[in-house]
Amino acid sequence: MDVDPQLVSKITDAVLAALAARATSGTETVSVHAPIGICTGDYSKFPELAGKQTGAAPPEVKKVENIPADTGTTHLGPVLTGVITASKLSGIDGTVYLAPGARLSPLAMDVVKQRGLKIQTVSNAVSGKIPNTAWLWWMQGHCPSAARVIEQLAGKPAEGVGGSTAQNLPAAVRAAASALGNSKAKLAVLFVPAAARAVCLANRCPGLRAIVGTCRQAVQEGIDLLGANVLVLEYPHHGFKSMAELTGLFLTSPGYPPMEVQKQLTDLAACK
Repeated sequence: MDVDPQLVSKITDAVLAALAARATSGTETVSVHAPIGICTGDYSKFPELAGKQTGAAPPEVKKVENIPADTGTTHLGPVLTGVITASKLSGIDGTVYLAPGARLSPLAMDVVKQRGLKIQTVSNAVSGKIPNTAWLWWMQGHCPSAARVIEQLAGKPAEGVGGSTAQNLPAAVRAAASALGNSKAKLAVLFVPAAARAVCLANRCPGLRAIVGTCRQAVQEGIDLLGANVLVLEYPHHGFKSMAELTGLFLTSPGYPPMEVQKQLTDLAACK
């Protein structure tokens, strides 16, 4: 930080003059003010600028990782993403909910301080409402964290599979293909110990476009580039938070491929 030598000189002169005055007058205390025209950041004498004092504590930020499944948007409010400007806070009272990675602009921070708003970050998987997308699931074996994700995001079990062992995987894939083909569901998630067999079997079905949820970027690319409608999650490699985030992100998929990809799939289906 650069220091203005002229400002330092003026303040030093003022302090020395004040000390000299105290020595001759016997005054115990002195009041030293910055030279006229210098901004000190002290707005305490200006009520209309309350809340803008330099060094004021930033608004408290709390992180919400597990919102009950019955929480609706009418109770939680919108979840803001990206750079939050002051205008985006218009009409919001009480708490501002931010998606992971979202940040407030300086003016938005001023608005938060002035209006006494609270800030909470919310994971994508629990961003304020149960997804409207009808989705089904099947799990090989059992994973408590995956079960929490299913309960929280209101998934429906694949019908007619008959079990949760590796031998039931083909039946689960067929059930997913049937439900998505008949519009009983839009998307499907398979929770498995290992993804290779599941994604291979799923992609043998003409109507399924399965991806492996290795990370957030992989899921987003599957949505954007493929219109993926089946997500395969290897639960031994994920905790609840990670699976909830990836599943929540996947449930934003339109469930149908771009026209170019659909044409490519049709052409490749003719290969022998």
